[in-house]
Order: sequence, then structure tokens, then C-alpha cells
Amino acid sequence: MRASSTTLAPEISDNELARLVALLRAERFKGAHLEIGTAAGGTLRELMRAYPDETRPRFVVVDPMTYFPDQLAKVRRNLGDAGLDPGRVDFRVAKSWPALGHAKRAGETFSFIFVDGAHKLRYVTEDLGWAGLLEPGGVVCFHDYGPAERGVMMAVDRFLAHHPNYAAVDRVERLLIVRKLAAGRGEVSLWDRVRASAIGLYLQLAAGTRKRLAP
Repeated sequence: MRASSTTLAPEISDNELARLVALLRAERFKGAHLEIGTAAGGTLRELMRAYPDETRPRFVVVDPMTYFPDQLAKVRRNLGDAGLDPGRVDFRVAKSWPALGHAKRAGETFSFIFVDGAHKLRYVTEDLGWAGLLEPGGVVCFHDYGPAERGVMMAVDRFLAHHPNYAAVDRVERLLIVRKLAAGRGEVSLWDRVRASAIGLYLQLAAGTRKRLAP
């Protein structure tokens, strides 16, 4: 079981968390904030605390809540223990791609997005679809961006190469901060998803082959 299920601590480093909190305090985004993948809500807790109660924007969490047993209950308890009202968080117990479809149909937009969901290439590619709902000038942050999580790095690097209206503006350890410079369209296509699934399957098979052939 994940350590965060008992400690309720963030699954990012102190330096990464400090940078996120500093970003929110400096930008003071007014629009809704989205977290994709919340674990025990440790990072969510600190992001919410970056704002005074009276000016805190709406927070939305998308997570299937299958990371560990009683995940949603533990997230709610984590927030409550910190003096935050979990009832003010819009918890969407769902996978990222179906939830994105509902958000698009509802015409939702966000000022800030933090992505820390499943790290396989296919799932990160689907998470990138939410960038289409990010307001111009808003920020999307990716955790576990680095060689240790190849799927995250491959998906994000390809996205940035194909969408010049997004620019990486800072990196702290495994946290990449990207700003949306202007509106765009077609952030993630059907082809992007098919391609990511095919490459992900190839990487998985290749890794299994290397493991079997290892002395």
C-alpha cells in the first residue's frame, strides 16, 4: 500500500510543493483549479491553503479513487483535519478521459491544472486533453517529468513540440511548469491517443522481453 495512504502526506517533494504554492500565491488565479490524480490529497491540501478562505477559487479533483482502499474518505479527512471544507471540492470519481468529455460539454474552463495521474504514455496523453480547457495565460503543471517516468516525458515533450502556444517556463526536480500563451485547438486527437497506446504497448512488450532475457 502507498505510504501516503497512512501518512496523508503529499507525493511530491518539499521543493516541488514550495514552488507550486509560490506560483499560486504570485499568480492569484481566479478561475477554477483542477487536480488530476490526488493520492491522499496532501498536495491538494497545500494548494488550497495557498489561498485565504475568502478568495479561494473552486477546486476540482478528477481521480477514479482506486489508488488504495477508502481513498476518497481519506482525502476528505485530510482536508478536514487541515481546517478545509471537503464539501467545497468538486470530487469527480472517474477516469480522466471520460471526465474530460463531460467537462467539455459543460463548457468548463480552468486557470490552473496539476497533472499527477497514471504515468503510462497513453494516460498522460489523455490527461493532456484537459489543456484545451485551460484559459490563455493559465498554467498546467506535470509531476514526475523525467527519465524515470518515460511515459510522462514522452507525452509532454511531444505535446510541447506540436503546440507552440504552450511554453515550459520552469522546472523544479520532477515538476514541469507550462504556461498557455494563447488559445489553440485540437490539443489531443484520436490519432494522438492511438499512437500513444501503440507505443506504450511496444514499450511494455520490449521491457518484458529484456527482463526475460536478462541473466
